[in-house]
Amino acid sequence: MSLLEEVVSLLLRPPGDLYYHLVLLFVLQAALVVAWAHWKRSAGSPGARRLWGAALGMWLARAALVLGGAIAGATVPRPAVVLPPLERALDLAFLFVLLWGFLPVLRRRARLGVGLLAVGLVATALVYLFFSVTWPAVEATGVAYNTYWQARVWDGWALATVVLAMVALLVWPAPGGSLLFAAFLIWGAAYAVQLVFPPITPHLSGPVRLANLIGVPLVAATLFQEVATAGSAPGRGDVGVTDRQSLLGLLRTLGRVEGGEEGLAAALTEVLRYVGVEVAALGMPVVDSEPSVRFTAVVPSTSNGLPTVRLDDHPVLVRAVRSERLQIVADPDQEPNSVALLRRLGFEGVGPLAVFPLLGERGVLGVLVLANPAGGRPFAEEAVARARVAAQALAVAIAHLNQRRVAEQRAGELSAVLQRQEAERAKSIASLQAELEQAREEAQTFARRVAEMEEEVSRHRRQAEELAQMLQAEQAHAQEAAQAAAQVAIYEAELKELAEARARLEEELDRWKQRAEEWERERARLEEQIRALQEAAEEARASQAQEVVASGHLVADARGNIVLVDGRAQRLLGASQDELRGMPLSALFADPLWAQAVDGLLSGRAEDDVVGITLERDGHLIRAELSRLAVGSEGPVGYAVLLQSKAEEEENRAEVIASLAHELRTPMTSIVGYTDLLLGESVGILGEMQRKFLQRVKANIERMGDLLNDIIEVAAMESGRVELRPEPVDLITVIEEAIMGLSARFRERDLSVRLNMALALPPVRADRDALYQIMLHLLSNACQCSKEGTEIVVSGHLEEAEEEGLPSYVRVSVTDTGGGIAPEDRPRVFQRFYRADRPLIAGLGETGVGMAIAKALVEALGGRIWLESEMGVGSTFSFILPVDRGEEEGEA
Repeated sequence: MSLLEEVVSLLLRPPGDLYYHLVLLFVLQAALVVAWAHWKRSAGSPGARRLWGAALGMWLARAALVLGGAIAGATVPRPAVVLPPLERALDLAFLFVLLWGFLPVLRRRARLGVGLLAVGLVATALVYLFFSVTWPAVEATGVAYNTYWQARVWDGWALATVVLAMVALLVWPAPGGSLLFAAFLIWGAAYAVQLVFPPITPHLSGPVRLANLIGVPLVAATLFQEVATAGSAPGRGDVGVTDRQSLLGLLRTLGRVEGGEEGLAAALTEVLRYVGVEVAALGMPVVDSEPSVRFTAVVPSTSNGLPTVRLDDHPVLVRAVRSERLQIVADPDQEPNSVALLRRLGFEGVGPLAVFPLLGERGVLGVLVLANPAGGRPFAEEAVARARVAAQALAVAIAHLNQRRVAEQRAGELSAVLQRQEAERAKSIASLQAELEQAREEAQTFARRVAEMEEEVSRHRRQAEELAQMLQAEQAHAQEAAQAAAQVAIYEAELKELAEARARLEEELDRWKQRAEEWERERARLEEQIRALQEAAEEARASQAQEVVASGHLVADARGNIVLVDGRAQRLLGASQDELRGMPLSALFADPLWAQAVDGLLSGRAEDDVVGITLERDGHLIRAELSRLAVGSEGPVGYAVLLQSKAEEEENRAEVIASLAHELRTPMTSIVGYTDLLLGESVGILGEMQRKFLQRVKANIERMGDLLNDIIEVAAMESGRVELRPEPVDLITVIEEAIMGLSARFRERDLSVRLNMALALPPVRADRDALYQIMLHLLSNACQCSKEGTEIVVSGHLEEAEEEGLPSYVRVSVTDTGGGIAPEDRPRVFQRFYRADRPLIAGLGETGVGMAIAKALVEALGGRIWLESEMGVGSTFSFILPVDRGEEEGEA
């Protein structure tokens, strides 16, 4: 017993378990290849197909177990949670497939076998699903599967199945069934040992694995034996002189067939002798209201005579005729209609049946039915091959008979036609002679009538000539009257055209008079506007005389043409008053954004009365603010432009601020370094409260660093030391980088960012670092003011310029959920140093100069930024930047 336990344990632990699975897979794979070759060689016979299906099912069961074990070993921490119920279920499924494929009783009753297989597999699957769900919780307590009640259920079920299989083999034995019985006996003993004796291992079944290692090769040997028996079918070794003589006799008989269907009946006896079957019947298709087959010969003859059967009553005949292929019913229980066909032919026995369609050039000429109803002997491959030869010979003979019958019928029809034509011809000659005499009499009568008609025609001709002369006279009078009427109509049309021309000239004269009055009123209104603009210009000069910074003013009329320019504006623009006076405001700067801002203010589309924009001229930045003058009943009387340039004092102050900010970085760097040392516990272990305090100190120092960076950036912009390097920039890439830079803040406040961008945006011409700072400040503001758990939306799309000649631009918007900014606070959003430690404007997240920096950078890049807010919802900060000219021309 110790040796047996040692063998079993080798099958349960590595590497013996691997060898066990590989041996079973190789054996079943060999059986599968042999079964497949047998199925292809047997022309799709049901028995061969069943063997191939059984071999495939058994191989799949073992392969599924190997695959499941590999997956469980790689993914599950404890494979014992999965493998025990899986191996039991697949072993049982293996038994059900084996019974379906090899038990003789299930082969004879095909439907019963398929039903038992389906019920067994479904029941096994359901039980496995239930056990696999309940077992993991039990396994976690340390219980061995072989001592658990589930293992008893599996082993008892398998033992009962094996016992029933052995009983079936004893009751319905089959040739060569001893190996299969021995395999079932070994499996029964293994399951009995597993149930009665204590288990060797906690989870797996060692006796069953040992039985599989012995039983599976026995099953494969049974399959090989059955395939070999079928391959060496009776008659293959005896094909010789007798078969050749039978074939020659069949061909001689068919060659002498001249008596129609009676001669074919005589040849059917030779077919029966040549093929080696018990029954042969020859049927011909009948084309009627219901398709049917009329049997012309049955060998041996029966008391039923030669019946005619409906085609639809026998599916095997339907399949043979419609598919034009051989149909074999190896198991009569599988198709009861084949038994009915043998009954109609007069045979009481039940056995295999084969239907061969006899094919001609134009379809099926007939059917050859072969059967073995007495002995139930199946059709061997050699018998099927001989039957095919006989069927082809019968088809050729029937085709010749049909051709002879058609030729004879055609000859008879032609003879009858010739006789009918001869009789009709004699009748036609007599009829033509009578008609000729009648025609002669009618010709004489017609000649007399022709002479009378000629006299009548001459009389009518004379009357026609008289009428023609009268008609010509009437036509001459009618033409003279028509010419007079046409002349009168021409005169009336000319008079009407002259009257219409006079009316049009009078209308045109009235219209020119009205236009002259309108021009007079317009001239008076323009003179009034010029006086108002001169007064406004004087007031503007007085109000701006004491400004510290260098500034200039321009005044334009209601149409946007410059009428007044002061000296400072001339110096800032580098042009004389004569050059500037009369120039349209849109032509003052070459920047297309200036033309767009002027057009928006002149057309009334601008939301504000004042539009500001920073522009570059001759290497200097000029701040231009365009505003409407007093609005009258007919709109603004004119427009004023304020031009400003940075003074030297502002630049010095900005440089001082930048120097102080740089000086503050040194102590801040020391504080950060010492804080990192303390947090790293390099000088001692910290308590929890001390660590929190130090982390708060570090966070505030980093915040101060961000504020110093903002101050330095503002000071650099004020001192004019910011150097922008415009280049084509991919806007989407910069936006994604800014979002990634603030991802930690978004996660801290549980905020999500959704990009609502166009599929493709053209590059914009901007400084990449400046564009990154703009997006960083806008996203930081949205992150600080949005409600936790909400969504920030970043959108961008391309917009075309409203006027021809202006470049397209890209519009980018950042929408938050901060509840909106009050209308009275909106003008202060972009102001610098207005806020202290906390936001003074409700709905705005920035507490420093971030929004002012964003606005300055956008305007320095030639763009524009603005705010749209909805109270109770949130705010949207939008800016536009021009598209790169090179990209635009490339698309054009």
